[in-house]
Amino acid sequence: MLNRALLILGYVLVIYGLSATAVAQVQSSPSYQIDESTIGPGGSVQSSSAHYQESGSVGDTGTGTSSSNSYTQVAGFNTTSDPRLAVILNSSSVAFGSLSSASTAKGTASFIVLNYTTHGYSVYTVGATPSNGSHNLNALGSGGGSTVGTEQYGINLTANTTPIVGTGPVQVPSGSFSFGIASTGYDIANSFRYNNGEKIAESAKASGETDYTISYIVNISTLTPGSTYTGRQSLVVVRTY
Repeated sequence: MLNRALLILGYVLVIYGLSATAVAQVQSSPSYQIDESTIGPGGSVQSSSAHYQESGSVGDTGTGTSSSNSYTQVAGFNTTSDPRLAVILNSSSVAFGSLSSASTAKGTASFIVLNYTTHGYSVYTVGATPSNGSHNLNALGSGGGSTVGTEQYGINLTANTTPIVGTGPVQVPSGSFSFGIASTGYDIANSFRYNNGEKIAESAKASGETDYTISYIVNISTLTPGSTYTGRQSLVVVRTY
């Protein structure tokens, strides 16, 4: 007789550091400060009338984004020095349906991170594995493949073939502008893990949009208590400098 259970997982998004003051490097003296400097004919950060507002430039010497392993520079008269971190959680819950010791349950959730002049970010997963109140599903703490009939709970952020689930990080508009990656341990196809408080995604420098997909696998054994399992996973996003 197959042991059966039901699993529903909910999500919470937490962003740390958004209210903190962050200052880009500026040119200053004891009496004066230049927030943004230019090499070129010039421009106007803000021109306005009663009905319209405009920011303009004339003959920028260089525009666009350039980067090294540690830094990213955005050139152009109208680039802002204000740091920004935008995060969108596309999934509010994942329902895995009935769990069986004869097959692997799988699911996905997605989120988006975009940051500007913050020198990078880290995404952490926070929360215990799903439980029925008295029993928590066993986490793949050291990572490993999906084994049907063995109690397992794990995630990764890449494309998998066993089982077929998920996809790797997608850079928007391209890999020339966006640099988010799955963190070590969560970037290996067909290998899943889960540790409360562990980093699952990151960017080492300012980045355009990166679309992430979290892939989940759940296996139960014939000894796993049958019941309805629920859990809450928080994604904690922290900007870095």
